Amino acid sequence: MMTLEASDMAMLRSLSGYDLSLEVAKMATKYGLPEATIMAMLPSQNPPGYSQGGEYDPSPQANSNTPIVDNNYKDYTTPAQVMDKSNFRFEYDPTPGVSQRRQNVDQAILCPGCGVALGIPAIRPIKVTCPQCMLESTFTS
Repeated sequence: MMTLEASDMAMLRSLSGYDLSLEVAKMATKYGLPEATIMAMLPSQNPPGYSQGGEYDPSPQANSNTPIVDNNYKDYTTPAQVMDKSNFRFEYDPTPGVSQRRQNVDQAILCPGCGVALGIPAIRPIKVTCPQCMLESTFTS
């Protein structure tokens, strides 16, 4: 009996449904074997909730999937950081009352959504809408 290469068998084991049937057809052409023979080579995988005989089994089944932990995950939803406002300069603002608003700016923070610097007064709590990404945040400290 002819066997398939290990890489081809591994690929077939990872597929299911229509993708599996397409790959089995390709392998049948490649190796000159009938599709039924290739399917018989694969270990039988019963759908969840069905017994080996193909009958429905209503008893709860244990899930063998374990969560994957990604050590390189970066959390981009960190809270805003209060920064020294002297590191930033104001951009041109033609609206009336700009000088009064500039005098009220005591702190600079980075928007938690996009990271743009925002000048805010020291009043807490304060609700700020970022003009860059339109994220509305409330700062309490």
